[in-house]
Amino acid sequence: MSTAMSLETPMPFPVETMSRLLASLISATLSCCLVYGLLNASIPDPWWRQAGLRTNPGNFVSPNLVDYPFCQAWTDYQGQNRMARDLGGQGVRITEVETRTAIRPGREENLLVELPGTAQVVAVYCGISQDRAPMGECARYVCGDGVATFIADSMYTGSQYSGTRETGSRILALTLMNKRAEARRQTVAHFWVAWRDTAPPPGLPPAPPPAQSLQMGTSQAGLGMPPAGAPKTIPNPT
Repeated sequence: MSTAMSLETPMPFPVETMSRLLASLISATLSCCLVYGLLNASIPDPWWRQAGLRTNPGNFVSPNLVDYPFCQAWTDYQGQNRMARDLGGQGVRITEVETRTAIRPGREENLLVELPGTAQVVAVYCGISQDRAPMGECARYVCGDGVATFIADSMYTGSQYSGTRETGSRILALTLMNKRAEARRQTVAHFWVAWRDTAPPPGLPPAPPPAQSLQMGTSQAGLGMPPAGAPKTIPNPT
């Protein structure tokens, strides 16, 4: 009887075997983490993420005409603050972007600004700071010491992840070149993009069709009425 009970009693799990299993599990977890880290380091980020965009704007469709002021003077010829007037216009939205680090002499940096496909750009103003000086005006032809700015405006198909599949995306590529390497001046650029959204507000009923007017000598058959026939002569019975 005592022998049968001793056979049915569960054997204690060896401590040494348990320690080996735990060590193997930890080693396998560390190996998986190391492989995952190496794979992430070997695969470069997509172009839109390297450019600072949060989502994929889709595929390129066509370029847009830059028919708005780019890096114009902050004041007009009469001394009025043109920048404040454009940025504070009715319905104007402002998107600001700045170079991530100071651009060294002989280098350049491209910044992408993503707008909805229905955006209408009002103006793009530029600012510059060299050698940690306060941000100042950067006009198209006078912008710091050896600095040049460029812009490219393009349409993209949009992405379902950013909710722009229906309207598409408008991408502004802003480029700052610090051309004069001998100047040895580090440059930081800031851009203000003023734009309006031309999309109709949600819930707005569609516009009614234009009213049709009849011209002299035309019939009303196109409006669902029978055409007028020729006048009939009724004979007098007397």
